[in-house]
Amino acid sequence: MGLNCAGRVYAPRILPSSLDRGLWIAGAGLVAALAAFWHATSLTVVALSAALFAVCAVSLRGVLYFVARRAHMNGRAAAALVVGAGPHGQNLATALLAHPEYGLLPLGFLHENTVEKPPLSVLGGPADATSVIRAHGVRAVIIAGQDHHGIARTAAELGCDVFLAPEPGTPVTDFVSLREHVYGFPVVRMRAPAWRRPSWPVKRALDVLLAATGLVVSAPLLAVCALLAAWETGPGLLFRQRRVGRLGRPIEVIKLRTLKPATTHESETLWSIAHDSRLGPIGRVLRRTSFDELPQLWNVLKGDMSLVGPRPERPYFVEEFSSAVPGYDLRHRLPVGITGWAQIHGLRGDTSIEDRARFDNHYIDGWTLRTDLKIMLLTVWSMIRPGGSQS
Repeated sequence: MGLNCAGRVYAPRILPSSLDRGLWIAGAGLVAALAAFWHATSLTVVALSAALFAVCAVSLRGVLYFVARRAHMNGRAAAALVVGAGPHGQNLATALLAHPEYGLLPLGFLHENTVEKPPLSVLGGPADATSVIRAHGVRAVIIAGQDHHGIARTAAELGCDVFLAPEPGTPVTDFVSLREHVYGFPVVRMRAPAWRRPSWPVKRALDVLLAATGLVVSAPLLAVCALLAAWETGPGLLFRQRRVGRLGRPIEVIKLRTLKPATTHESETLWSIAHDSRLGPIGRVLRRTSFDELPQLWNVLKGDMSLVGPRPERPYFVEEFSSAVPGYDLRHRLPVGITGWAQIHGLRGDTSIEDRARFDNHYIDGWTLRTDLKIMLLTVWSMIRPGGSQS
């Protein structure tokens, strides 16, 4: 089963076939047979076992898929919404109505302008996506028009399967893998959001394990750093500051105090203290080595943050940047982190906010557990060499 999961044998398909990933299933059967009969001297036993496994697996899949297709044809198809009522969208909807075995039953269109004699009703415009999806119990959204990325993300957040249906022969079909189709119309399934993937719970488990371990292992170092910081800045070991976390929720980030702000307003609105004359030598060392951020492991343990994610920013600057930098607010789709994709590329302190947002959104769009591990390793390396936090 593990090999089949790795080979995406169980990945959802619009019209699955028992022969999909057939070679992979046969290969998995061969590996299982070799593991079970590794002590056998006859290769015939291994070959027959592998062949029997492949035949049984493909046959069972064929039966299950036949039952599913019959259910779709008997009215159990998913309610679908077609975005774009142009000629391509209308042809696609007509094909779905004529072939219910694909499991998508179009209820109507989302379209900005008036459409003459569409095969289905226009249920609203792009701005009505949320209300239409909820009102009609839509479970699948098919993007058959242009520039509807916002609708795709909205539909995904509402739990819908989302498909992009480029017109046959358009350039996009030369750049993406067209594994699925609807009666010859190519469709591309939108990737599941990171938090709905099987590997997402592993990210949280890794956060808890490493944060707890880090707090225990770094406790002596943290105590020494805290005493030195208190000696330089006076009473008050920790510095607490409101920042914006996932989905815009406020969180309270904990750091070692390296400088006492004159007022609360200064703490909330002063962009950087990297070159502040009030910052003493101990504070500079703590910030250069990022040791001042060790207490944030407690934020990770609580679940306010992750080890890896976009760096959290203060509400004052989030509001300012969201109105001025395209895509900045999209950074909050995932939990904020102690380190991130932008940070390991040197985008920290007084660097371009537009660049940071682009790097953070690239990380979110392509999130994998492997990327998180890579960022952690690169962060450890960056702590060894000169540099450090300037934010």
